[in-house]
Amino acid sequence: MRYSLSQLPENNGYRPRIADERVGYFLTAYKDFSNDSTKDPFVRYINRWHLEKQDPSAPLSPPKQPIVFWIENTVPVEYRDTIKEGVLMWNKAFEKAGFLNAIEVRQMPDKATWDPADVRYNSIRWSNSFESWFAAIGPSRVNPLTGQILDADIIVDGSVVRSMKQGFRTFVQPRSTTEKSLLWRIAENYCHPYSLSSHTAQHSATENTGSPEQTSSQAFVPAPQQMPVQVRALLSRLMAAYDLCHGFQSTQNFAMGALNLSLIRNAAPDSPEMKEYVRQYLRELIAHEVGHTLGLRHNFHGSTMLMPEELNNTEITRTRGLVGSVMDYNGVNLAPAGLGQGDYHTTLVGPYDDWAIEYGYAPAPAGNPQAESQLLQEIAQRAPHPELAYATDEDSADIDPGANTFDMSGDVLRYSQLQMDLAREIWSRLEQRHPATDETYSDMRQMFDTVLSYYFSQAMLLTNYIGGQSFHRNRPGDPNGRLPFEPVPVDKQRQALAALQKYIFAQDAFRFSPQLLNKLAPERWSDWGNTPTFSLDYPIHNRLYFVQGLVLRMLLDGYRLTRLRDIELKSSPGQALTLPELFDSLESGIWTEVLQADGDSVSISSVRRSLQRDHLGILMSMVLRTSDVPEDARTLAWQELRQLHKSIDKKLRKQGRNLDAYTRAHLEETRDRIAKTLDAGLRSN
Repeated sequence: MRYSLSQLPENNGYRPRIADERVGYFLTAYKDFSNDSTKDPFVRYINRWHLEKQDPSAPLSPPKQPIVFWIENTVPVEYRDTIKEGVLMWNKAFEKAGFLNAIEVRQMPDKATWDPADVRYNSIRWSNSFESWFAAIGPSRVNPLTGQILDADIIVDGSVVRSMKQGFRTFVQPRSTTEKSLLWRIAENYCHPYSLSSHTAQHSATENTGSPEQTSSQAFVPAPQQMPVQVRALLSRLMAAYDLCHGFQSTQNFAMGALNLSLIRNAAPDSPEMKEYVRQYLRELIAHEVGHTLGLRHNFHGSTMLMPEELNNTEITRTRGLVGSVMDYNGVNLAPAGLGQGDYHTTLVGPYDDWAIEYGYAPAPAGNPQAESQLLQEIAQRAPHPELAYATDEDSADIDPGANTFDMSGDVLRYSQLQMDLAREIWSRLEQRHPATDETYSDMRQMFDTVLSYYFSQAMLLTNYIGGQSFHRNRPGDPNGRLPFEPVPVDKQRQALAALQKYIFAQDAFRFSPQLLNKLAPERWSDWGNTPTFSLDYPIHNRLYFVQGLVLRMLLDGYRLTRLRDIELKSSPGQALTLPELFDSLESGIWTEVLQADGDSVSISSVRRSLQRDHLGILMSMVLRTSDVPEDARTLAWQELRQLHKSIDKKLRKQGRNLDAYTRAHLEETRDRIAKTLDAGLRSN
């Protein structure tokens, strides 16, 4: 433990700069009780460094005192150049704000007489943790009176980087679930509540398909909605303060990229391609954290600058950038199979980053607050430009399909489908793969789960289109400004719904050969770092039930249904996806075997039966008023159940004897449950 005490700077020429909600900076705010004439009593300053030009009259001048980062001497030599490149990426942005070489990077000597924890040094430190909670973090120390940044440090987790070197073999994940601490598992559950491992237990209990694959300690990890309010609040502050959520899903994306390199691009773990992939990942990671130390918040619109067909054109990505901002949690850019691969991660800070640095650091006329205010307004009024789109943490609430973490391109609808096609191609390659002599079958299991997790995350991005609305941080006077809310065009919503039917709900959405499924063995080490799983075999039904069930529940969530109903009033006639259309579309896709025209009898597979039971349960909960949904949704659910009851009854009367035992029992029980639900609903009313 080291304590550093320092006096706050006084009369050093630093002038606080007023914040603007169109540009994403961390804030220092106070409430002004001396002025009753303003509408808002709060005064908000952006957090920034004190930079002054050596030559105020020069368009481009070195600063009087640059921002200096020291690379700690514990950072492995092989990463030092890459880390330096990530830091210095920001100098191009500062040049556009009038500063030459605003940031410098120096190497801490091996025999340095100072400690990296000393507040007089801004350091990039190397942390060797027993368990990795994050990829990197970038905290800073700020003058609470002015917003001036006084000191900043970036901490890189060495265990993550060590895992990256191992390439596709370990996928930067612990070797077993029990290698995770309880805090890790709770934090993972909180950050990524759609994690396959975290929720298998809940959904398998509902499905009654047997013992889930879990350890005894996992059973005590609650889902976020089951945590006490105080615990959720504490975890929320923890994640916001330390950027922990980035680490969990970031490693999943890295794993998928490494697997793509291995199986699609035929790159070995020690190949130049794999080394360049790791270098690009680490460089963008450092640039992201440096952005935080410069005062910038997240920008989850940053990945939407280029269209899918532009992402692998290096003539574009190495001049404009791959993304609009490194302050996004950018997904890894994976080219579809058969196409040339461009950069996996950006090599430049983006146009939004240039613009944000200009707002925060462009020099204003000395001693002229009015001129500075005019300068800042001129800069901020460029916000409606598409490349400058900005959405931060509180804006990414599953409402704007462009404001997501770990997505890519200005057409997520198209890009995500391409990524799910790529995932299917990787699965097909896995079917033909036999583990090498230095691999195990548990590696195959981990590869399979990595692809399934990535596939699922792409599907979740598609759900944001249904009832989605773009949100713009414009002001009424902005040139080319737009209204704050803009409903997603109805044709885009229908395309997203059709894609989910194809990739998640369709009869052939998940088909794996017995050869592949029988390769998915767990590790069997039993020592102080590992405990064998309770279930030897791979719980494929639980995994698929979870993926399909959660996507379905997201689409029929009360919050989304309320939004859909509201959007009908916010759209021109015929330009909204209505609740009846959503309900009918889901029913026709999920109950195809029942609703299709009469003909040969059709068996309903076990995966489809699970999906149909889940859909049935959701509709029943609406009718029985055990879920919080709009009243229009309840009446539509009642109508859907009545129609389904008639269709099942007809199917059983005409083809009942020709159906297999599973299908006949499933339909007979479903018909009985619907009848009892409708009767109970009528009685309760």
